[in-house]
Amino acid sequence: MMNLVINFHGIGDPPPGIEEGEAEVWTSVEEMNRILDLAEGRPEVAITSDDGNVSDLEILLPALLKRRLTATFFVLTGRIGKPGFLDEQGIGVLVESGMRIGLHGHAHVSWRGLDVDAARIEWFEARERLAAVSGQSIEDAACPFGRYDRGTIGGLRRAGISRIFTSDRGWFRSGAMPIPRNSVGTSTSSSVIEELLERPRIPFIDSLRRTVKRWR
Repeated sequence: MMNLVINFHGIGDPPPGIEEGEAEVWTSVEEMNRILDLAEGRPEVAITSDDGNVSDLEILLPALLKRRLTATFFVLTGRIGKPGFLDEQGIGVLVESGMRIGLHGHAHVSWRGLDVDAARIEWFEARERLAAVSGQSIEDAACPFGRYDRGTIGGLRRAGISRIFTSDRGWFRSGAMPIPRNSVGTSTSSSVIEELLERPRIPFIDSLRRTVKRWR
């Protein structure tokens, strides 16, 4: 079976002081609604959201529930409780609403080439905290900035992660690893998502790129 993952970050107006480059992956409420309308009633389409912005709770969650959709929210433990981000109570509301929580690390750094100490913080300790806060077994992880290599894949598996999500685009077959996602932002609008949904396929170049990234 062919599957597609649509990934959000922040929704609405980016707050002051946002990290450089992050505003490019925020999207408007209107675009979010258009995209969720496209995903409604399509079991082959999954929804995720990265970074743990408070818009996950205030904007995305109600829109998902309205359409009877679920999502996995990839949270940065280093941002929990900070202004503009989810706190522990907010994470609890997501869980109580039927959503999944996934690992996005601690400090929003690339997971390529992590040393032993950084890997412990980003993978093992962050996973333990998310499990404690959410009450869930944390089995999914999303690579910050979409960056990964063979060491990333192996390290995450040793940390207890079974499904690894990236920012590679396109469709994928059930059981594929890592799992590509199509991130919404200034360069990926609802029209791009609609076109993808109309033409489910895995371009050869996309499949080749994922293989190269995984094994280099």
